[in-house]
Amino acid sequence: MLVVGAGAAGLLAAIVAAERGRRVVLLEKNRRPGLKILISGGGRCNLTTTRTGADLEAQYGARRGRWLRHALRSFPPPALCAMLESAGVPLREEDLEKIFPVSGRAGDVLEALLARVRAAGVRLVPEAPMRSIERDPRDGGFVVHTPQGAFRAPSVVLATGGLSYPRTGATGDGYAVARAFGHTLVPPVPALAPLAVDVPWVHALAGIVLPAAELTLRDASGAVLCVRRRPTLFTHKGLSGPGPMDLSGFVEERGGACTLAIDLVPGQSSADLDAALLAEAQRDGRRSVVHCLPAELPERLRATLVEVAAADTTVAQLGRAARRRLVDLMKALTIPVHRSLGFSHAEVTRGGVALAEVDPRTMESRLVPRLYFAGEILDIDGPIGGFNFQAAFATGRLAGLHA
Repeated sequence: MLVVGAGAAGLLAAIVAAERGRRVVLLEKNRRPGLKILISGGGRCNLTTTRTGADLEAQYGARRGRWLRHALRSFPPPALCAMLESAGVPLREEDLEKIFPVSGRAGDVLEALLARVRAAGVRLVPEAPMRSIERDPRDGGFVVHTPQGAFRAPSVVLATGGLSYPRTGATGDGYAVARAFGHTLVPPVPALAPLAVDVPWVHALAGIVLPAAELTLRDASGAVLCVRRRPTLFTHKGLSGPGPMDLSGFVEERGGACTLAIDLVPGQSSADLDAALLAEAQRDGRRSVVHCLPAELPERLRATLVEVAAADTTVAQLGRAARRRLVDLMKALTIPVHRSLGFSHAEVTRGGVALAEVDPRTMESRLVPRLYFAGEILDIDGPIGGFNFQAAFATGRLAGLHA
């Protein structure tokens, strides 16, 4: 069999297929395999999550989570962790339920996988980008044409990835192949990318981090698309960090025209905040409003809130309308969002081969017998936190078991 693409999904597909006795050729377009593994998590490789079962599936959204159920339950995060630890890569949990190698080196994860590739007898062919693929008229198999020659096999796993991290050579090679074989493509868009925001005061807050803000993204009709309570970073271009990046796929999917509301103090109600300001006015009305806002908010942010609310006065002179504006801003700091920073900054791709056309128990195409898909080429994406690697490993394993 042939596996096209030596990323997380392709490596596991090749390993599993070879270990069950298949002769496997693994084609990789780059000189080195696993480049996305090497650069993920800042070079530390957040390879999976501690979440399991229905909780894990829910992170991908209802539709994608249901489709992934068999893959994730047959190869859940503990199984992935056990596989790597048995290969000599000790792991540890960090913030946001993330799993990393103890060494902090993504290269350790990749080398463990490559050691399994070698031990299983997989033939890895680097610098072999897929130029085209066709059915072999002689036996109904496939012929993949590359600069290294033509490769024939009875079955093919396409694990060519998406369009994210173009510096790793990602060009969406598999999309044209899937379409040529009759598959529907959900339009690929950037996901897990920082949000671009064209609001000057947002840029002026660059460097400020909100560890536990709650973000609510709405579309043009006001419908809620996604809610996240995760760290948020203001930047000179907009918003980054796990919270905003989790929302980017929804923004791009809707073609922009979204609105983001940030609850800066999710642990306090509007009534609590209003009462606190009134109490401050009674205790020492001479204090400036900026110093009466919640202390957990950075000073620059408090000053911005006061400016936007037109409330730059003493707390005693703060009128009811201005106080209401301040409270509303703290509970729903509203920012228009029309785009992300694009594929050049995206960690994953949303969209790809339509899931309805792929058997979720085997990863085999429902349209083309013996053609399999795994990883990011599929219309699957999850939030930051190792979910996308987990889906890639799980779908790659299923493809390797059945191809």
